[in-house]
Amino acid sequence: MSATDSSAEDRHRVTDGRSASADLYVWKAPRDLDAAQAATLLASWEASGSDPVASPFEPDTDIGWFHRELMTDHPDLDVVSDAVPSTSSTPILLSSEDEPPARLVAIRLPTSAVEEVLESVFGLATKYDLIVFDRQRQRIHDPLQEMADYATATFWPRGAIQAAVAGSAGTGIAILGWYLRIPIVSWILVAVGGFMGIMAVYTFIHEGRRTFLRNRK
Repeated sequence: MSATDSSAEDRHRVTDGRSASADLYVWKAPRDLDAAQAATLLASWEASGSDPVASPFEPDTDIGWFHRELMTDHPDLDVVSDAVPSTSSTPILLSSEDEPPARLVAIRLPTSAVEEVLESVFGLATKYDLIVFDRQRQRIHDPLQEMADYATATFWPRGAIQAAVAGSAGTGIAILGWYLRIPIVSWILVAVGGFMGIMAVYTFIHEGRRTFLRNRK
């Protein structure tokens, strides 16, 4: 490997030689850590040199995508990561190749526009099903799971009423399509209405099961 290649690789690992001590840490796995365990892992890793490549987390392409999107939205954000900085000009939605796997993105929050950055971090963590550790508050977040828990907690009764209305409307549309007997149009109405009805039933079963299991704990 040439000196130039080695230098580029080092920049990927620890940007500008900075310490990885940060406010937020984002990884894919392991997912069974509590806040104390995460803090201990990170402290041990930082004491050994803070090289993101050697961080105690599993490499995953979702971390690479998270890093790419985060830095696209906030190019001046102070981060440390083993994710390879993207030089592609292709829009993310049109990208046909995965980002290289990475283990960790450590983020220092800016002094301004903090809410905007937090919204991006947690939104992207939800999109890619990642874990976020808030070092200042010593809290572990699983945003996708938290969103699902919130949806279940608020499903009854408002969500249930909305699902029932959607299911009833779908059933009505399917029945109307069946009796119209108009080629193509009828089948479209039956398919759309049937789908709405099935999804409403699935929603009731899914949320009912989650609520039952939660109440048993």
